[in-house]
Amino acid sequence: MNIISQFHKFLEESFHSFLEKYFLESNFWYKSSDFNNYINFMTDLDSFNYSFMTNAIKLYFEYIDDIFFHTSYRKSFCKSKGFYKRTILTLFGEITFKRRYYFDKNNNEYFFFTDFFLNLPKRKYFDPFVCAEICNESASTSYSKAGKIVSQKIGNRINNIININRASARSIVLSFPINDENNVDNEIKRVEKLSIMLDEKFVGSQFNEGKDHMIKAAVVFEDTELVYKKKLKQDSMNRYRLVNPHTCASIENELLMDTLNYIYNNYDISYLKELDFMGDCAPWIKSFPKTDWFKFHEDINIKFGMDGFHFSQALENLTTTENQDVYDALYEYVLFNNKSDFTRLANEFLDLNQERKETIESKRDYILNNWNERQIYQNTPYMRCSMESHISHIFADLFTSRPKAYSKKGLKQLLKLRLLKINGKDIKKQYLNQYRKKEIIINESNELYRKQTEYIKNKELRYSLRIDNYVDFIY
Repeated sequence: MNIISQFHKFLEESFHSFLEKYFLESNFWYKSSDFNNYINFMTDLDSFNYSFMTNAIKLYFEYIDDIFFHTSYRKSFCKSKGFYKRTILTLFGEITFKRRYYFDKNNNEYFFFTDFFLNLPKRKYFDPFVCAEICNESASTSYSKAGKIVSQKIGNRINNIININRASARSIVLSFPINDENNVDNEIKRVEKLSIMLDEKFVGSQFNEGKDHMIKAAVVFEDTELVYKKKLKQDSMNRYRLVNPHTCASIENELLMDTLNYIYNNYDISYLKELDFMGDCAPWIKSFPKTDWFKFHEDINIKFGMDGFHFSQALENLTTTENQDVYDALYEYVLFNNKSDFTRLANEFLDLNQERKETIESKRDYILNNWNERQIYQNTPYMRCSMESHISHIFADLFTSRPKAYSKKGLKQLLKLRLLKINGKDIKKQYLNQYRKKEIIINESNELYRKQTEYIKNKELRYSLRIDNYVDFIY
């Protein structure tokens, strides 16, 4: 009996049994009317649906093994060592199926044909779709909560309790081979100006001699555009959004190369006329745009500006909220590029507030040392830096909103996942792509693979021997 006949028989028997149960138990011969008949049927329909799905998957898996068992190649070269059961957790619940263990005397190897054909990961309980869901959720929340979300998703389908614990979720995420192929768009863009915002975020560490990990981050975007919305107050500030933003981040001093690679791979660098860098003027940020790598051609103009948030913060720390008049005066001196009067007033304010000497001197010198960078930012109308809010949105919620510490390996992997999510990439699709990359290259010396492929394509199985058979079937 072929798979179509088996499936038709299975479908007919299963659904007939389900329908008959509700009709016969409804006491129809008494000509009674009971709304519970409808409620019970509709309530249990989902349970039947997912029970039916797991049985259908089990039927298909065992059919694969049965067909291979009856092939002439198997009869000639492969000896069955008996049945072994395997259980995997899918999005439809647990599936337990049996398959034969074979020994191929041609190349002296043991194998499960079902596992080989579907390319199911060896000795893994969670199937690729469950793992993809875990990785997708872990890009936005903790391992523990990601496990609970996916567990609930499966449990709701099968009306049962599933528990994917924190350790399992972490193991799945750490084993995900994330690559950078999705950082490249389909076509090269041609723009005259790019803006790059820079900042860092410190994250608690494990096994790092008590030193926090520093995430260096860059947001590359093409422009800003006004977001039109109803203002809550008359003095509400206009809101802007970034055009085509892309975030790069690293804890291993790879930010420069990541940023360069993104620009090289997505933009026509010969068409670029200007690069505008913005940040808080930390030493690494000020030196970032000075590298010769950003000198894509001799006519390109590179600017660096001190963003408004950190300038205002420094001025507020210098004067405090109790001295608004001093704040306004100092702000005006910077606005009109009056460095001498700024220095004079700041020193006079210091003389009157010796108890805050260290803070006032620190903030005064911070502004003076970055005076030119501040002038560039405030005199360039299209320079708009919102990096502080980006840092909070991208990293703070996941890494620092609750007291947590990370190993370098774990943080690096989660950071990659987070960047995929923020940059609009499909994490689940990328996870499954590792099972779908390419056809198996058949080695002529490997008689098992060669013969199996020949039979599968031309005679009995009529399926192509590809490593994505499981992914395609579940899809």
